[in-house]
Amino acid sequence: MSETPGAGESEGTRTRGSIARRMLVAAAIWSAVVLLVAGWSLQAFYRAETDQQLDLANRDTLITLANAVNSDELGEAQFDDSKLPKDEKFGMTFSGRYWAFLDVNEQAQMIGAKQSPSFFEERPELPNGAIANAVARPGETVQVDAVAPNDRLVRVGLQAVILSGRSLPIVLYSGIDRTAVDEGVGRFTLRLGIALGVLALGIVIGVVVLIRYGLRPLHEIQDKLGDVRAGRRDKLDGEYPGELSPLVKEINTLIVQNRKVVDRARTHVGNLAHALKTPLAVLKNEAKGTDRMSEVVRRQTEAMTSNVNHYLKRAQAAAQAEVLGARTEVKEPVEGIARMLERLHRSKGIAIDVDADPKAVFRGERGDFDELVGNLLENAAKWCKSRVNVTVTRSDDGLQVIVDDDGPGLPAEHRAKALERGKRLDESEPGTGLGLS
Repeated sequence: MSETPGAGESEGTRTRGSIARRMLVAAAIWSAVVLLVAGWSLQAFYRAETDQQLDLANRDTLITLANAVNSDELGEAQFDDSKLPKDEKFGMTFSGRYWAFLDVNEQAQMIGAKQSPSFFEERPELPNGAIANAVARPGETVQVDAVAPNDRLVRVGLQAVILSGRSLPIVLYSGIDRTAVDEGVGRFTLRLGIALGVLALGIVIGVVVLIRYGLRPLHEIQDKLGDVRAGRRDKLDGEYPGELSPLVKEINTLIVQNRKVVDRARTHVGNLAHALKTPLAVLKNEAKGTDRMSEVVRRQTEAMTSNVNHYLKRAQAAAQAEVLGARTEVKEPVEGIARMLERLHRSKGIAIDVDADPKAVFRGERGDFDELVGNLLENAAKWCKSRVNVTVTRSDDGLQVIVDDDGPGLPAEHRAKALERGKRLDESEPGTGLGLS
């Protein structure tokens, strides 16, 4: 016999994850998405800002170059060296600062160039279509990324200017090495990632704390429900958040309603027992003859009277107890029943050994436990040869009572029938068929 606590999964219900885990996973995913988007956006904004600074520097150089070029009467380009950019980096080979005047043909292809010494003997390299784009928009600055003579990336500004007497424009070129800027963006991205990672960790820790704090009332309800089942309290009391107060009220109402239903059932049992006592007494009084029929009637009425009195006493005793929260220590009742059955079956010389966990508790009334164990032990004592072993243990599933004897046992094909209410396998023996059901 085993008693399974209500804390386990019952028919129709199952455990699927946990609220805390769901909230934590959802918060973690949402935080990760928000932080990734925020990090990507900040990195993009920072890169755009650095590109804008390079573009402004290129525009200043282009303005200087535009002031340094003109054309003569024949339309030939004339350059005023005194007006060229004065930054000494333009005079240092592969310094990272470059300027040039690009002469282009009708196909917008570079056919010649006057360029800063920083190019050394290399020619400016530009992406396909960059010059054509600048020529198509004279006077506007076109910003592109290109490769410097030393194979490093440069930010390039192009601007086409039309000189008097010329049919084709001159394209002004200004370039700035962007390696240092890109490295700065990389360092910023790394530090930003570390900062966002720390922030994410802080958010997760904060979410965990909030979840534990927010779910504390639910854990309190769970603990108090366990106390109700264990008999340490009769209802859920205390203060609860507004969202949980209706739930607590419904649970308390359910507990009260359960007590009322069981009390009403016990009352009906008592009423039925009282109602049967008088007719049984009449039958017993009328069956005073010595014939076989009278003897059968007397024997059956005595059995019925015994059962009626038994359940009447049970109903009267149970009326004094609470339905939920009843607790019964099992060691003493089991040992008492065992000693009583040993005395009743002294002629067989049976021995009933009891091994009961002293801390084992039955979550119910003493009378219910006595009846359950009494039926099992009485059945074992009736059919055993000389020995009955009773073991009572606790487990995660509740209380387990194992009764083992050295009797003939019950065939497998009869076990299901023996557990049916009112079924008896041996009609020759007295009984009601209720013991094992």
